[in-house]
Amino acid sequence: MTYSVKQPYLRNHTLHDFHQSVNKEKSIIDSGEHLSVIHALNLEFEKKGLSIDFDSFEDNYGKDSLSQFRNKAGVDASFNIVKKTNRQIVKEGYTIDYKFRDKNASWDDFLAEIISQDFGMYSGKIPVKGWAFCEHKINDGILYILPYHKKAALIGRKELKAGFENNRFQMTNRKYAKNKGWTTVSVPITWSRLLKVCPKTILFNYDN
Repeated sequence: MTYSVKQPYLRNHTLHDFHQSVNKEKSIIDSGEHLSVIHALNLEFEKKGLSIDFDSFEDNYGKDSLSQFRNKAGVDASFNIVKKTNRQIVKEGYTIDYKFRDKNASWDDFLAEIISQDFGMYSGKIPVKGWAFCEHKINDGILYILPYHKKAALIGRKELKAGFENNRFQMTNRKYAKNKGWTTVSVPITWSRLLKVCPKTILFNYDN
């Protein structure tokens, strides 16, 4: 099932130059392709009597120091969540971290990054925690997107972090991605398990 999503007018929305990241995400943000995901997410909020306040929606990919600080802290976009009926603010400045999966990735699981940079046991450097439970990430939610499948999920950061801290996810089936000088480590989590540990997760389809 997919949705034909009406695109509301975003008064304060500016598409910023996405630098210091992969070209794939830069092209998605710059072209505005990700906005169809946001609008489909709004339809899910409306089922709960809520809505995204699109006048407050803002992507966070500016070149200024504050934007770069927020981006490193996992704040890729922010918006107010309001009641659908009277537009009363329920959550001011809800923040999300975009996670775009490769077009060849399957929808079988949620791939959570547990170690961003592992420099090896002989380097003397302490591994850097991944976005799944890193302390300096301050975003409210993770918007996990598979563009090829037109599927997405909004996962609460606090629920996800608590799940790892309470050892509620299987950690044996790890996946390793080699980079120049370090390795990134992730763990695949089935959607059924994720929904059990993080019951506020919203799974949805979207259309262009």
